Amino acid sequence: MQLFPGPKVLECSDGRFHLPAQGSIVLAGEADRAALPAARRLQLTLSQVLQLNLSLSVGTRPSVRSVYHFSYSPLLPAQGYEIHVDESGIAVNYGSPEGAYYAAATLKQILQQCGRNLPFLHISDQPDFAARGLMIDISRNKIPKLETLYRIVDFMADLKLNQLQLYIEGSPFAYESFPQVWELETPITGEEILQLDAYCQERYIGLVPNQNSFGHMEGWLTRPEFNDLAEIPEGFMLPEDMYDSEMYPEGLFMHPGTFHTENPEVLQLLAAMYDDLLPYFTSKYFNVGCDETYELGLGKSKAAADAAGKGQLYLSFLQKIHGLVLERGKTMQFWGDIIIQHPELIPQLPKDIVAMEWGYSAAHPFEADTLKFREAGIPFYVCPGTSSWNSLTGRTDNMMANLRSAAIHGKNNGAIGYLITDWGDFGHWQHLPVSYAGFAYGAAVAWNVENNLEADVAGYLNTAVFHDRAGKIGQLLLDLGNYYRLESGSIRPNDTEMSMLLRTPLQQTQLVGKLTVEHFDHLEQYLAEIGTRLEQLELECADAGLVAAELRNGIHFVKHAVQLARIKKQLADGPGTLQPELIHRQIKDLDILLHHYRQLWIQRNRTGGLEQSVSKLVRLRAEYTRLAAELTGSAAL
Repeated sequence: MQLFPGPKVLECSDGRFHLPAQGSIVLAGEADRAALPAARRLQLTLSQVLQLNLSLSVGTRPSVRSVYHFSYSPLLPAQGYEIHVDESGIAVNYGSPEGAYYAAATLKQILQQCGRNLPFLHISDQPDFAARGLMIDISRNKIPKLETLYRIVDFMADLKLNQLQLYIEGSPFAYESFPQVWELETPITGEEILQLDAYCQERYIGLVPNQNSFGHMEGWLTRPEFNDLAEIPEGFMLPEDMYDSEMYPEGLFMHPGTFHTENPEVLQLLAAMYDDLLPYFTSKYFNVGCDETYELGLGKSKAAADAAGKGQLYLSFLQKIHGLVLERGKTMQFWGDIIIQHPELIPQLPKDIVAMEWGYSAAHPFEADTLKFREAGIPFYVCPGTSSWNSLTGRTDNMMANLRSAAIHGKNNGAIGYLITDWGDFGHWQHLPVSYAGFAYGAAVAWNVENNLEADVAGYLNTAVFHDRAGKIGQLLLDLGNYYRLESGSIRPNDTEMSMLLRTPLQQTQLVGKLTVEHFDHLEQYLAEIGTRLEQLELECADAGLVAAELRNGIHFVKHAVQLARIKKQLADGPGTLQPELIHRQIKDLDILLHHYRQLWIQRNRTGGLEQSVSKLVRLRAEYTRLAAELTGSAAL
């Protein structure tokens, strides 16, 4: 029997308990009515998995046969539970209603694996991190439909995650005070947040508002009515040490994205945005972002930054935001990447603030960074990522190492939470199933670090998520996410070279300088083998056909990028050997890729953002067309 996440203690003994066809799920007394959601979840599991219909009963009496017995224990920690199976039945002790619900999640896996014959066992379990969350980026073009978010919440509930954040910048939310910002989009509405919040509460998941409030404000500051609130209204060139020079050989222009902190109208705008957003959420937390304030102190506030220091300028505005959050009765979370650059200022942070220490590489210094917050007495989360974004199909080895490191060092240094982040930079091209392995592994180590470092992610995906009778999709997803290991070997933070190639102009060839024909051959062989394995899957999940199509499309993305790399390599060596027919085939291949991508997008997501997502691919098609015309003209001469 394999439980996921692995519990603190699992002891099996000889003997089996056979579930009877009739009996009750008993809540021991009136006080145990708090465990009713857990009992109902177990009741639903028994019906779906074993077609058994057990009634609910409150109170112990001789006339009721107790098959499952839920009893509150003040000796157990909050979120903790115990399960004991012997000849008399199944006893569940819990320290809080959440603990009872997590016991029901564990029993679901036991029933799926053992059917009606349960082994005698004892489980004692509780989480390492009190808060175990998942953050979904809904701002980079892809805004999920409500039913997609419900699916994600159910996925989270099975993994004992208890916090969901939907990252907001720009206009993925329908601000009622600013309809002009989102009138051409398909945002999530306040009413939908109410529905999602209620759905989450039923599963002991807190839906936390997440609204960036300092940097990453391009969606607002590029608009004429808000442009004057920007630190540099005309935009700026990003410093050379902050981007990949092979991808941006002529530099990287950035639209205005950071507030001018001394303009009082900024706080007025934030207050109005908060008043539009926050009433729809019941969570006591509010993540205000405030990361990557690239141009702070470089424009209108340069004199103030030169006088007081850029760090002090940042801290001062963060404290003002904190005031807005307190006025609205919330506890403020904020991304810790800027303040960690000024460790001497960390002790000046409000003590009721929560720092979100994020980093997405295998080598991110979670140990050193979290120690700074711990020493200053600032509560903090560790926030690793799924490595899905800018990867097409994932970066498995980096993902596993990143999630593992955050869990180990977060626990050792006293993190109060663990937030798995899943971003969508540059079009959000990865399909949802690409992120599932990161969701699962992150949830496992967030629940119990020590017993889940080697958790069987592939097995869990096979049995609990995709219901693959062939038992192959889990390892296929992990392997598909490792294609990047066959690239040049250059360090590309949060990126793969194949993804980068699709986003750069056709005539820009610097990225293929370290790639060889052997790299391309190995990549194509690897992808062909995975494509063959994909056809061997026997999925029985509700969205089986869609999942298979999404994985085919992801493979297609990488294959197209490999052929693009071959073309760029020839362009770098001189286009004389290129044939127009090759480019025409590439155009047709891209048309098919885009057609399928658009069809798949609308299955899980809203239409708003789709054309922006594919804009770089549409540009690439136009560049193919021009190159083909040039080659045809040259051949005619």
